[in-house]
Amino acid sequence: MAKQLRLDVAQLTDVGRKREHNEDNMAYVIPKDMQVMAKKGALFIVADGMGGHAAGEVASEIAVDTVSNAFYQDDSEDVATSLVYAIKRANALIHQRAAENMLRSGMGTTCVAAVLRGSTAYIANVGDSRAYFVRSGQVKQISQDHSWVAEQVRAGLLTDDQARTHAQRNVITRCLGTQADVDIDVFSEQLEEGDSLVLCTDGLSGLVSDDEIRRIIDQYVPQESVYHLIERANENGGPDNITAIVMRVIEVGVEPPGVRRPVGVGGRETGEDTAVLGMQPGIPARSLDGRIPSAPLHYTSGPLPSIADSITAPQPVLAPPARRTTRFVYPTIAICILLVIALLGTGAIYFLHSRTSTGPDQSIQQARTLIFQAQGEVSTNPALALQHLAHAQTLLRALPTSSLTAAQRANVNSLSQGGLTTTVKQAITNYNQQAAITFLPCSNGTPASNTINDGSTNTSPQAISAVQGSKGTMFYALGHDNNLYQISDQFGLLNRLTVPTGTQVLGVAGDANHLYLLMAQPNKGRKGYSIGLVLPGQSTIKTTVPITNASIQNGQLIPTLITAWGADLYVVLAPASSSSNSGGTELILDYTVGTGNSNTLSANSTNTPISTSTSIASVTAYPGRQLFLLLADGEVQNVQLSTPHPASISVLVQHTVTTPLLLNHQAISSGTYSAGMTVPTAPSATQAANGNNSLTVLGAAALTA
Repeated sequence: MAKQLRLDVAQLTDVGRKREHNEDNMAYVIPKDMQVMAKKGALFIVADGMGGHAAGEVASEIAVDTVSNAFYQDDSEDVATSLVYAIKRANALIHQRAAENMLRSGMGTTCVAAVLRGSTAYIANVGDSRAYFVRSGQVKQISQDHSWVAEQVRAGLLTDDQARTHAQRNVITRCLGTQADVDIDVFSEQLEEGDSLVLCTDGLSGLVSDDEIRRIIDQYVPQESVYHLIERANENGGPDNITAIVMRVIEVGVEPPGVRRPVGVGGRETGEDTAVLGMQPGIPARSLDGRIPSAPLHYTSGPLPSIADSITAPQPVLAPPARRTTRFVYPTIAICILLVIALLGTGAIYFLHSRTSTGPDQSIQQARTLIFQAQGEVSTNPALALQHLAHAQTLLRALPTSSLTAAQRANVNSLSQGGLTTTVKQAITNYNQQAAITFLPCSNGTPASNTINDGSTNTSPQAISAVQGSKGTMFYALGHDNNLYQISDQFGLLNRLTVPTGTQVLGVAGDANHLYLLMAQPNKGRKGYSIGLVLPGQSTIKTTVPITNASIQNGQLIPTLITAWGADLYVVLAPASSSSNSGGTELILDYTVGTGNSNTLSANSTNTPISTSTSIASVTAYPGRQLFLLLADGEVQNVQLSTPHPASISVLVQHTVTTPLLLNHQAISSGTYSAGMTVPTAPSATQAANGNNSLTVLGAAALTA
C-alpha cells in the first residue's frame, strides 16, 4: 500500500492581555476516510477578525466555517483551485452579512489556510496572518503579508527591523469581507519527514521573532509548542489576540498521479451559487451573528470530525461517448472565435476603466478599514487609534476632489465628518484620561475655559507657579509670549510684570515667600541670562542676579529650567546644540536665598554636573537638596546634590509620564477638536511601564506615580 501522510497537530488561541474579546478563530480537518485524505488532504485555517460591535468575531467564524466546508464540497482534485474557491466563498458570505447588518458594516478578517496532501503543502493567505515553514533548524515565512509596512519593505522604503516596530505595522491592505472580490496568494512547499508548519495571527508573529518561533518548534512537540508560543507572546505584552496551529510531519504520503501544482497568485472565478453553505450533519448549530464565547488559553482538542465523517468516497466517472464531427463544426468554431475576440475587447476596456477608477475607491475603503480598526482600539490603546485615524485622514485628504464621482465625494464626507471626527474625539478623551491630563479650570469643561485667559491678552500660559502673599496664595503664569502674568480669581491673565526692554522670561518658580524668574536679555549682540526675584503682589523685579558661567560664555550650555525649595534656588543648564530628545551632560547651579524676610539672592552658585540619557523636560526641588527630573521620554529620575558625587537615579513609577497631544503646539482636548482639524498623534503608540513600586525618599512619605 502507498504511504499515507501522518501528522502531529495542536492548536491554541488566547485572548491576550489587553483585549476583552477574542476575535481570532481556527480549525483543522483531517479526514478519516483514506480516499478523501488522498484526494483532498488535511485542511488547517487561522483567521483574525476586525470590526466593532463583535463584527470581527463574526467575520473570522464565518471564514473558518465556510472554508472548512466549501473546500471538501468542491469536486476538483486541484487543491489550490479548491482552496481559492473556498476562500472566495467565505469572502462573498462575509461581504453579504456586512451589507445586511449596518452594525457589521466594514467587518472583515484575515485568513491563512494550509492543505497538506501527500508530499505537498499548499498555503493560501489574505491579510497579515502568517504561515511559517520549519526544517532542519531553519525557519522561513511562506505567506506574504498584505500590510502597509510589508508593501514598503517590498518597495525598499523600509527595512524588516523598521517594519517590525513601525507605527503603521497593523494596517492591512487586503482582507476578507470588505469588498465583493478579493485576491488570494497561493504557495506550495514540498514536505519531508520532520518538517513543521505554523499558522498564526499577528498577535503571535508581531511579538515573537522568527528565530524564537524556530527554537520553540524545534524544542517541543506541537502540543507543548503552541503553549510556549502563546506564553512568549503574552510575556512580550500580549496586546492582541494570539492564535497558532502547529503541524509536524511524521510520515510523508504519496501525491495522486497527474497532480497539478499552483501556477501563480490568485484563483479561478466561480459562477456557482454563493448561497449560505449548510452545516454538515452532526455539527452543533451556531448563530453566525452571535459572539463566540472565549476564555484565556482555550484549547480545542481535535479536528472537526463530522466534516470528515460525512464526506463520501469519490465515485467512478464514466468516460463520455465519442461525438461525431458534423458539417456545423467549422461555422461554430468561427463564431466562437468572434465571440472570444469580442469578449477580450470588452474585458480590456473594463480592465483599463477599473485601473483608472478603483484608485479612489481603494483609498476610501482603506480609510474606512483604518477607522473601524481605530474604533476597536480607542478604549484600550487610544494612542495607536489616533495613529490609524491620522493615516485614514491622510488617505482621504490625498484624494483629488475634483475628479471624484458624486458617490465617492459623499463617502469621503461621511467618513470625514462622521466616523473619523467622532472616533478622534473619543480617542482624545480616552488618551487624556489614561494619561491623567486635566484641562484648567477643572470645574468647567467647556471648550472656552480650557485656556486661562479673560481676553485681555492674546496668549495662553505655558507654566504656572504659586507663592504665599499677605492675602493668601497667589498664582502667576508664564505666557507663550514669554511674559509673566498674575492670574485673577476668574482664571484670567492680568497685571503683566514689568521687565526691562527686550527681556524674555524663560521660566518661573516659586516658594513660600518669593517668585523667581529665569530671564534672557540681549547683551552685546548675544544673549545674557539672569535670575529675577519678585515679591508676592508686586509688579516689578526686586533683585536681579546675572548668571555667570564659563560654559554659557563659550556657547556650550544655556539655562533652560528653574526650581526652588527653601533656601535653595536651582537653575538647569543644558547643551546648547542638543535636540529636544537627546541627552548629554547638564549642569545644575545652586543659588542661596536669604531666609525669613531677607529678600537677598546670592550672586555665586555651586555647580554640579549630571548625565542623562535624554533631555530634561521639567524639574522640581525637594528638601535635602534633592531634585526630581522629568526626562523627554517620560522617565522620572532623582538627583541628591548633598552626596559627594551625585548621579541621576531612575525613580520606579507605575508608568512613564505621557506626552500631551499637541495641535499647533497647543495641548488639545476633545472639546476643542472639530472636523477639518488635523488628527493629533502621540509620539509613541505605547506607554512603557517600568515597574509598579514607589520610591522612598529620606524624611518623606513614599512617592508614587
